[in-house]
Amino acid sequence: MCTSITYVTSDHYFGRNFDYEISYNEVVTVTPRNYKLNFRKVNDLDTHYAMIGIAAGIADYPLYYDATNEKGLSMAGLNFSGYADYKEIQEGKDNVSPFEFIPWILGQCSTVGEAKKL
Repeated sequence: MCTSITYVTSDHYFGRNFDYEISYNEVVTVTPRNYKLNFRKVNDLDTHYAMIGIAAGIADYPLYYDATNEKGLSMAGLNFSGYADYKEIQEGKDNVSPFEFIPWILGQCSTVGEAKKL
């Protein structure tokens, strides 16, 4: 189980724990602005915000556990064993793979409001 916290202040504070007993070779990862992000089921992002977070790099692709973009928007991929489920692909919808969701949102959005509109 993972936990994240955020404080709403004039500054930006975001944190999380990582309750795994093994390492997945996670490292601090920076994805530069406009580094091409290739997605499986949605359009690639050629232009996007820069982001920094904790990720495992697989084949030059950042698998983010959590990240913050250059506008200050943050996300964490938390583990909800027994509560999460995966939906079937739906025509006419943005079918984003779970491991691509963090860079897909943070690459395009500067606020929670913008993320909700996606």
